Amino acid sequence: MRRLVLTVAIALLAPFSRVMTPLVSGMARIWHRARLKAFLTDVDVSVQCDGRVLIGGTHDIRIGKGCRLGRDIELSTEGEGRIRLGDEVRINRGCTLVSYARITVGDFTIIGEYVSIRDANHGTGTDEPMRYQEHTASPILIGRDVWIGRGCCILPGTTIGEGSVIGANSVVTSDIPPYSIAAGSPARVVKKRK
Repeated sequence: MRRLVLTVAIALLAPFSRVMTPLVSGMARIWHRARLKAFLTDVDVSVQCDGRVLIGGTHDIRIGKGCRLGRDIELSTEGEGRIRLGDEVRINRGCTLVSYARITVGDFTIIGEYVSIRDANHGTGTDEPMRYQEHTASPILIGRDVWIGRGCCILPGTTIGEGSVIGANSVVTSDIPPYSIAAGSPARVVKKRK
């Protein structure tokens, strides 16, 4: 009997679910966009949020027009840190951007899932535990129309030139020239874009 009731209930709810899903999805985007606006007052109405965006620290964050932010991304600024996203930047789910100095991302850049961009490291002196040492920070500049593949790590003090592509799971430890395709750990230029 229980199985029959469950089967009938699912059969009745399935069409309702099919009709309601687009409405619920649209409302969720509006909700997540409103939550972003609660933390960052100067966000253009054209910015889209696919899901929850975690905003932390001092909130010195500017998001350009037409940006799309994926689910469960984190944007955090500490101390003098600031994050600047150009227009029409796409950041996919699970990404983390943490700034103690400055992170700048140029227009039309695509950042794949689970990318970590951090412009600071803990100190590594031996006089006290690393956990308690001051951070050392150096700005990160990501040029216009860059594609950063899934799972990359962008380290402090690096510049990724305009039009470059960074292969999935790469670790960027030094500057990448414009219109380069780079991959590896550490990331090295493997060819130029044509």
